[in-house]
Amino acid sequence: MAEAKGKGADIRAETSKLKRGLTLLPLFGLLYFTVCGGSFGAEPMVGWSGPGMALLLMILTPILFSIPNMLMVREMNSMMPHEGGYYHWTKQAFGPFVGFLVGWMNWVVSWVDVSIYPVYAAYYLGYFIPQLNEGMTIGGLFIEPWIVQWAVALILIWAISALTIRGARFSGLTVNWMGAIMLLPLIIMSGVGIYAWITLGSDFRMTLLPGGAEVNMGSLTAAFATGLFIAMWNFMGWELPTAAGSEVVKPKRTYPLAMVLVLVSAILTYSIPTVAGLYGGAGEGGRYAIWGIEASDPVESEVITNADGTTSTVVLSGGLGDILAESGVTDEQIAAWDVGDVQEVKALDYGWEFPDIAHAIGDKVAGKDSALSRFLGISVTVAAVLSMIGLFIGNGLGGTRIPFALAEDGMMPRWMVKVHPRYGTPWVAIVFCGVIFSIFALQTFAFLVVLDVFLNVMALLVQFAALWALRFKRPDLPRQKVPGGYVGLALITLAPALVIGIAVYSQIVEEGFFNAVGLGLIAIAVGAVLYFPIRAIAKPGVPDVDPFHADEEEA
Repeated sequence: MAEAKGKGADIRAETSKLKRGLTLLPLFGLLYFTVCGGSFGAEPMVGWSGPGMALLLMILTPILFSIPNMLMVREMNSMMPHEGGYYHWTKQAFGPFVGFLVGWMNWVVSWVDVSIYPVYAAYYLGYFIPQLNEGMTIGGLFIEPWIVQWAVALILIWAISALTIRGARFSGLTVNWMGAIMLLPLIIMSGVGIYAWITLGSDFRMTLLPGGAEVNMGSLTAAFATGLFIAMWNFMGWELPTAAGSEVVKPKRTYPLAMVLVLVSAILTYSIPTVAGLYGGAGEGGRYAIWGIEASDPVESEVITNADGTTSTVVLSGGLGDILAESGVTDEQIAAWDVGDVQEVKALDYGWEFPDIAHAIGDKVAGKDSALSRFLGISVTVAAVLSMIGLFIGNGLGGTRIPFALAEDGMMPRWMVKVHPRYGTPWVAIVFCGVIFSIFALQTFAFLVVLDVFLNVMALLVQFAALWALRFKRPDLPRQKVPGGYVGLALITLAPALVIGIAVYSQIVEEGFFNAVGLGLIAIAVGAVLYFPIRAIAKPGVPDVDPFHADEEEA
């Protein structure tokens, strides 16, 4: 008993050092870069599902998916505004085993998801430093591109880890400034695109499906399912920063307000640049078909001899050619786009992203490859780099707090509960996660990104189930209830469940059952197996955390 009191006292002494620094503005920045992170991610919705469907989903997804998530988070967080967030929600509803698995699933998601953003940032930096994508030679030794990108990713990971140790508030204010700088090029691009639309006109015609395909049940379902999967990913993550619940000032009031502001910002961030791009020059002649698409098969080609004796390379299959053909795009249409040699376009692995879209808007206003085109393309590329860094900071907040919360509850080694004496942050957990992020930033682990969808949505479904369970298990607890009684509760549960079902189905169709679900089940099984030795070794003598306790600062 004395040992238990001693361990509990030591842990409480450490956790009491956590600083409540996240007021509305820094929390808004961190939540924005967890859920959205800029316009990047809207492009594949247009390319895969069609411009009309993409814009429709930018309205429907917040209603069907985000708002129900926000209402669930609002009620759960109002009961337990404690470090660990969703870990404690599910533990209180279903016991320590389920709580551990939910924390484990989201922690594993952070390994493969958060780690990829510094790599993407290095990829975008390759626009300015070609060696990042082409490799470099030092002292006669050629260094492969993936090694150079990993080295840059490591610099970013550890610089941002140091930033995060300085405090959640400091990180939040940093991403606020970063977000303002990131949005400026997108605002300029959107302004120029709308100007081009108003003054120069546009031959873009809004169609619901890719290539203006005939609307029938089959084509509509396919486009909706694919687009909804992407849109869901662009509008999810509302619960993740609750893992830093003990670092939020007045979380019961601050967190719901931050969610509302982020939802409005996310809708505008995705929709306005998309509309400006479509009507401002990057959607004309059906060019939107190349937005955000990615080749799934390698290119197969052959060299033919022309009538004049010259030779040409013809793409037979693979690359973007197959995808464009499925959308009904002909070689004549690609030639009319004036975006390069037809066969070279068909052989590409990736379609247009917002830097390319910005360049195309500049082409319409000032002429092909004009100074304006280059300025818009370069500035939006800088915005993309800042977006990736911001996404790492935002998503890393929750990822680094979960091992701390587990350790506080006796489900991780006790040394993980160390809090920085000056900055009031869980610095050991942050450093530990930095090591994991560094390992998973290697391209060797890039394929594991498919784990994200299944693990994330499974954890989310358990949280919705916990919402119901605690209504019956702890009806006495004060909470900010989902409006509408049990009818409202049913509606905000069924809508996300439908979206999640479609998302998992789309992932299975695209990646196969093993990649989409099998890897996730293996990850869950690993967590289930680890639970027992961890509990046997780390838990003895460590009392359960009371997440319902609220002091005056939490009100």
